[in-house]
Amino acid sequence: MMMKKIALFSFSVLCIWALNTGYTIAKHTGLSLDINKEFKNARELYNRRENRKSLQSAIEIYQNILKQISGQDETCNKKRAEVLIELSRCYFKMAEYHAKDNNEKASWFEIGEKCGREAIAFDQNNVGGYYWMAQNLGEHGSISKFYFLNKKGDFEEALKRAEMLDNPQNPYDYSGINRTLAAYYTPRFMWGNLDKALKYAKKMEDSPRYLNNLSVLADLYWKSDKEKAIKYAKYAINADLSQFPETQFENAFEQKELAEKWRKLLE
Repeated sequence: MMMKKIALFSFSVLCIWALNTGYTIAKHTGLSLDINKEFKNARELYNRRENRKSLQSAIEIYQNILKQISGQDETCNKKRAEVLIELSRCYFKMAEYHAKDNNEKASWFEIGEKCGREAIAFDQNNVGGYYWMAQNLGEHGSISKFYFLNKKGDFEEALKRAEMLDNPQNPYDYSGINRTLAAYYTPRFMWGNLDKALKYAKKMEDSPRYLNNLSVLADLYWKSDKEKAIKYAKYAINADLSQFPETQFENAFEQKELAEKWRKLLE
């Protein structure tokens, strides 16, 4: 009986110590113990991003998480960067898939770019900050060429830095950096560099889970190898989207656009 009382007392002391230590760490680092739970909730809402309200709710949770991070140490700054990267991604998706017109698109892209820049300021070694900043800036530039030309250097520098930080064994955003660079250098009008475009294209040829990759490849190879271009276009148009549930939302949009763009060329 005495041994049981000692064991119970020891367990109680251990629990109190662990709880106090947790609060001490949270206070010291400026991170709330609920942040990870909120982060999970925001991610679950983002996973339902085909619904505008769910995506908006994810944005609101991420914004609330930012307000809860009070510390100024490295741990807090890295967490801030992580949240800002998720916000930059959410704003990009909001602009790309839910905006009603180009003015709304531009507004979302601009906020997304700003979040990406802030993320970089807090953590210069997180590939996501550079990548999503460049994505928002680049797509905003497709609406306003003047806007892009004023920030072209920032766009190129961000992708250069993202490329350095990317993991070749597990490329960021389904080989998104290679996809963006291949599309950027695809020859058109008075711009482009076929050799550079092909260099990045070859790095993403084995990434079919994201149909945007195949779209970029089809466009690029139409300039140099039409047979290959047709192969990628057909694969994307006929892809079974249920095989890739995590990208099904984006893939559905891409497949529809590809069908409209390539159907006549493939007849």
